[in-house]
Amino acid sequence: MKSFISFLLFFLFALLAMWWYYSCEWCLGGSDNAIVTEEKIDPEAEAIAKKAYEDSIALAHGLFAKDKLDTDVFRYPENLRINNTNGDVYIPSGINNFADKVADYLGKNQDQEIIVSGYETSAERDTGDSLGLSRAKYIKNVLMNAGVNGDRIVPKAKLYDYAYNTDGIYNGGILLNFHEIDASRLVEIEEGIANKTLYSNFGAKEFKPDATLANYALELKNYLNKYPGKKVTITGHTDNIGTNQQNQIFGLMRANNVRNYLVSKGITAEKLKALSKGESAPAVPNDTKENRAKNRRIEIIVN
Repeated sequence: MKSFISFLLFFLFALLAMWWYYSCEWCLGGSDNAIVTEEKIDPEAEAIAKKAYEDSIALAHGLFAKDKLDTDVFRYPENLRINNTNGDVYIPSGINNFADKVADYLGKNQDQEIIVSGYETSAERDTGDSLGLSRAKYIKNVLMNAGVNGDRIVPKAKLYDYAYNTDGIYNGGILLNFHEIDASRLVEIEEGIANKTLYSNFGAKEFKPDATLANYALELKNYLNKYPGKKVTITGHTDNIGTNQQNQIFGLMRANNVRNYLVSKGITAEKLKALSKGESAPAVPNDTKENRAKNRRIEIIVN
């Protein structure tokens, strides 16, 4: 009997102890006299730190681009590579179509531009060689060759601490982000759309629209929808090979090819007029092969 009473007292004491440990308000710091320390975290600073951390992790693993909502537009397992010698950027074969993805996205999102950030270390910045900006401009040229309007590409240098490997290579070095075009930038971009010179292969016997013309057609269509009262003049120019009469015909034929292509992309035919100046208005002297190529051009004016 005594053993039973002893066990019962021990059991009650254990219950009391458990209640005290888990429920006691004073133990949990719930009383008015308790001293509670809580670290206050600035939400904005926390978000910035988190974004920087995520960018650094993603940059180390693969090339990516995000839209204005911070959502991936594309992401690759491989990355671009920079070196410690110059501003060139190596593009692995597995991601050599990233420029086409950028062009496609900007074509579908006419209110967007792309920010290209080229990384440089603090030591590189101190040299004054502007390696970060050179790397960003290198990628800008790649995007322009894919047909992206250069006015919608913003190259920047970005300070970032990293280390090259023993071969002087760093896996990464370029950050891409799409961004909504602000009002001041929009004026500049629209001026470029309204005064455009195209250097497609207009000397070829068969007309083949390139990526630059394809992307410009989207921009021009969007521009004319915004300004429905405007009209477009398409003027063909040639070099001085051949007779003046022949070049006048060639210039008009090429201008009409562009006009017909723009119509096929949904631009109203009545808004488009094709003209030719043949060889009469060269942009540069026709004294070299390179200069003659520059004179074989299409000039588009919107007014």
